[in-house]
Amino acid sequence: PAEGRTAVGQVFDAVGSRTVWTGDDPATGSATRLKLVANSWVLAATGAAGEALALAKGLDVDPHAFFEVIAGGPLDMGYLRAKSELVLEDRLTPASFAVGTAEKDARLIVRAGEQHGVRLDVAAACAERFRRAAAQGRGDQDMAAAYYASFDGSAAS
Repeated sequence: PAEGRTAVGQVFDAVGSRTVWTGDDPATGSATRLKLVANSWVLAATGAAGEALALAKGLDVDPHAFFEVIAGGPLDMGYLRAKSELVLEDRLTPASFAVGTAEKDARLIVRAGEQHGVRLDVAAACAERFRRAAAQGRGDQDMAAAYYASFDGSAAS
């Protein structure tokens, strides 16, 4: 409720960078729904970053050449570079968002879409990538480790 925002605002400010109020009635689940939408973008962007890096490796293309091609344009996302650096520099722990959590969220997103008549093919593909990465023993690593789902065994080395 709006009257409680002042009381909890200081706590939220201490633990988060920003608070977005989504409505006055928490029973509507508006914050949960917004989180699913936001996470669908995060998971898709992470999956796409991993696949671009994997394709570069498979085609023997220096990933930095890819970054040079997109530099300064609308496709040059800080998030792409941040997640790519985690893979390229083998800094997947500690995880800011673990593979196991990403898989769970991707499945929740797919289920929410199905329940509302929305087909989410990218989210379903991401859920499968995260599942494969977790099966490779990467469940506690940063979700950027889904990069390794592009390879069987030691092919990513």
